[in-house]
Amino acid sequence: MNESDYRRIVQLLVELSDRPVTTWARICGIEPSNALNWLRGSATLSNEKVARFLKVLSFDPDTGKLDPSRVHVWVVSPHKPELLKEAGEEFLESPSVMAIISPDFSGPSDFSQAPQIALLRSGPLRIVLSRKLFTSKKSDTPRSQKIGSSWIWPSLLPGGRWKVEGIPSSEDAPPVIAPGPFLFDLLLGQASLEYFDAILEKAAPWDWKDIESLAKKKGLTAREVAEMIQDRTPR
Repeated sequence: MNESDYRRIVQLLVELSDRPVTTWARICGIEPSNALNWLRGSATLSNEKVARFLKVLSFDPDTGKLDPSRVHVWVVSPHKPELLKEAGEEFLESPSVMAIISPDFSGPSDFSQAPQIALLRSGPLRIVLSRKLFTSKKSDTPRSQKIGSSWIWPSLLPGGRWKVEGIPSSEDAPPVIAPGPFLFDLLLGQASLEYFDAILEKAAPWDWKDIESLAKKKGLTAREVAEMIQDRTPR
């Protein structure tokens, strides 16, 4: 890889971290203005500083791959799918399997609206995808933005599919229910690889409880769901 390749990788990983490049530069001991100018292509960094930048972002310049020994966290925006597509082409192997994770609504109410996340496993890589939240109106809050709406599908990734087979990669799949506190462990990258895999393996096909829960989130009654099914049934 040459310097422009490393620059592109740093730009991708910084954007997926949802933290400014100046924050990462300070962590690396690099002058923030130098880092910004380097990313713009108007300055150079020493090989040692570039390697330091990559390693703090969990990318090994020697192997040219992300670190497989830890759980990575990517913050993605439903309104910017091209970023995830580019990251998928750069870092992931095909096939990549995904599952949506949802908090256990029978648990403490404080965790019933935990951040929306998905788990993605691609080769040796384990990645937590977290939905980026932002407000569109003064009255909106990040919490109000994330309830009951689809936000990610495996079709955004090269060779992406749901962990549960048989569900199209461009449609919703049933979520895996997990205790709220563990969702935050995943979100912070504090979960072990074994726990990540254990949660992902719980992915299962739709059942009636899933459908009932989804209908409630969408504000639909049982009668409305029945009418929708009846309308789609061939006669």
